[in-house]
Amino acid sequence: MAGDAQTQLADPLMGQNHFTAVRWVLAIAVVLGHIWLLTTGVEPFSIHEWTASYMAVNGFFVLSGLLIAKSLHTRRDMKAYALSRFLRTYPALVIVLAVFVLVFAPLYSAEGGGSPFQSETWQYTYKVLALGDPDSAPAQIFSQNLETDFNGPLWTIRFELAAYILAGIAFMFGAVNGPWRVLSVFLLVQSVYLGAPFFIDTSALPPSVMSLLRLSSAFLLGMTLWQWPILRRPPLFVVAGLIAAFALLGGGLLGELFATFALTSLMLRAGLSKRTSVRIAKIPDYSYGIYIWHYPLLQVFLVGQPDLRPAALAIMTAPLILLVAATSWHVIEKPILALKPRSSSISKKPNARTPLEINRPTRGVDL
Repeated sequence: MAGDAQTQLADPLMGQNHFTAVRWVLAIAVVLGHIWLLTTGVEPFSIHEWTASYMAVNGFFVLSGLLIAKSLHTRRDMKAYALSRFLRTYPALVIVLAVFVLVFAPLYSAEGGGSPFQSETWQYTYKVLALGDPDSAPAQIFSQNLETDFNGPLWTIRFELAAYILAGIAFMFGAVNGPWRVLSVFLLVQSVYLGAPFFIDTSALPPSVMSLLRLSSAFLLGMTLWQWPILRRPPLFVVAGLIAAFALLGGGLLGELFATFALTSLMLRAGLSKRTSVRIAKIPDYSYGIYIWHYPLLQVFLVGQPDLRPAALAIMTAPLILLVAATSWHVIEKPILALKPRSSSISKKPNARTPLEINRPTRGVDL
């Protein structure tokens, strides 16, 4: 038992870590990709066919799977888990949609199409909150721009919430409650995702099916990392090998898998450093605010200046995106997260916090 305690105390995942900074990097990668997409129609930051923003979304889901697995196995309180997931996702999202109804739709829709009382405006709002597909231009918003959707990044929110729900159900039934079980589930879902194009015409399926398989695979990779702590600190030669494998084979059938493994190894090395910087560990988590706010803000700038080049758009919008994200965190997200219930149930499994750790502050981790 003493050995387990020492192991856990040395595990940066159980205390301070740099994952908040990693999420910042992922969010910025998404923003940069969209800046080029909205101005030129293409995202230039890619290796093989995998763009930085595409892989950043995979990275978000890997981190989410790791931290959600930690939450489930250390707290073991499903009511607290469900409430925490709701408070982390919905309040800030509701504010975005409220501003859409009251500001974006009336000001930036085609003539007569943006009334707050128009049924299409409210149908879009309800659809997003009910986990429907938000990839549309409600009330003919931003119809004069190159891309006409209101907030494209919101498409991942429903898959994130679906992952939370499915993870909770799998945990209750024991499907992810052991190293070999969660590894088996990950391999099964990953195999279906990679193998489906060989057996069926995936283009005939609703796009959400393959997206669910893709993001579930990334999420389960994170859950697998929780059950296999030895994998959470890959040696530098392993990181280099994964990067080399992606560089050489990333254009093949397993290209996305190599890309996700390489990205995950880099995130783990950066996020779970043996020498944690208190300053980095304490940075506020603006990543969610950046993610859900940047797209409509970029669209607003392009309404009046459609010929803006990517660099100019980035320079003009960066302060506003950061200000809005900071406001979202300090005024909405952080105060609401303080309402999350604190469960007294601590897992007895090797991955659980030891009694010495229960009183240690946990920073930089989204539980």
